[in-house]
Amino acid sequence: MGPLLQVPTDRDRNRALDIFNRVTEKAGIGSHGLTLGVSGFGGMATAVFPFVQDDEGMAANGSDLYVFCDLLAIAVTGAHPSGLILRTMGQPQVARGWKFIDGDPMPLNRAQAFDAYTIHPDSDGPLIPLPGTEYADAPVIHI
Repeated sequence: MGPLLQVPTDRDRNRALDIFNRVTEKAGIGSHGLTLGVSGFGGMATAVFPFVQDDEGMAANGSDLYVFCDLLAIAVTGAHPSGLILRTMGQPQVARGWKFIDGDPMPLNRAQAFDAYTIHPDSDGPLIPLPGTEYADAPVIHI
């Protein structure tokens, strides 16, 4: 059994889709991956959404989209500590992150993103950064 998490409302689901659309628009053309972590009573739930964008639109797995947006709706309830990272593949790989405060995605600057994703959330011990990863300031997501 996974962690206990707040059940999102229809309003939360609509906000989640809005945030999802704005984040993926900011990603731009290329190969990307979104990772969302939501801490609940008894553990953490994580969803990953890999996607590719080109001039024609987005290519992705529909079931990954459903699972990701369902967890994103829980993050926007504001009931759980949550974080989102956008990785853009390439040389270097670029990582941008957001922390949810009261259900709103607050952009992390380069140093905050590095700190957030190179410290193990359970032990506060260091994680080795992925080789070839550059951390960058996340854009503001207006909702």
